[in-house]
Amino acid sequence: MMSDIGSTKGEKKILLQFQRFAETDVFKDEVKRIRALCKLPKNGIEPTKGDLENLPNIFRIPDNFPSAKQKYRFPLKTLNIEARKIINQLPINNSYLVALVKYYILFNRFFYEELKELERSFHKSNVCELEDAQSEFDEYAPSEDPEEFYASFSIRAYIKMLENKLWRYPIVLRIHPDASQRDIVEYIKEHWIEIKHYQDEYSKENRTTSFKNGRTMENKKIKERNDFIYKNRHLQRKKIMSLVFNQFNVSLDYGHIGKIISLENKKRKKCDTDMFSEKI
Repeated sequence: MMSDIGSTKGEKKILLQFQRFAETDVFKDEVKRIRALCKLPKNGIEPTKGDLENLPNIFRIPDNFPSAKQKYRFPLKTLNIEARKIINQLPINNSYLVALVKYYILFNRFFYEELKELERSFHKSNVCELEDAQSEFDEYAPSEDPEEFYASFSIRAYIKMLENKLWRYPIVLRIHPDASQRDIVEYIKEHWIEIKHYQDEYSKENRTTSFKNGRTMENKKIKERNDFIYKNRHLQRKKIMSLVFNQFNVSLDYGHIGKIISLENKKRKKCDTDMFSEKI
């Protein structure tokens, strides 16, 4: 089930691409690999009531983990790192999406609605990202005294942080504290040609994937129907016709069903090629 968490077109683009991403064989193979690496059952583990009540606590060890009596051995760090590696293949990386993948690896389910406490990170970091650049800098340079500054400022860590952010958001708009909403909107409109130029330049680089062509108006009912048909593609066409009519109250002929299966197959293969042209 897809979440209704996305309130803007940009957020819906990201969520739609994430759902398509989760349907690929490459994603499923990675989940299998990580489960084996973390010594989890091949279909994950069953979440307890305690697990479900504490989903926003992403550092909590699940109750039904096979080595629950030796929880200190649970490879939590490995799981978090591997979940983030998967999300790094998408154009956007935030704690909400990472948590979705992590819990899917553990529990074989996507907790779209249950993770709403992490919703703010998704709204804040999707097609754009809002941050307090001064406070961020102060974390790496906590003192104005020159001697203390150079003693405490970690140039390497700060540059690494910037590199990670600039990979996702290479174009920066700096906003004055006195600027109004109208000022900001007018500035963007006035300089849109220049902004678009920078976007096109960075889009030409060998970036892993893009949500530029994401379809935000895709009919959910049609998508559910097509996913249902693809899932049952191994059945005879006549049987699929009957199932589709009973499930969606829609009459489709042999040719239409065959076309849907072909298009869905191509779509999944294209998703694999576009998103994972490089090894994870």
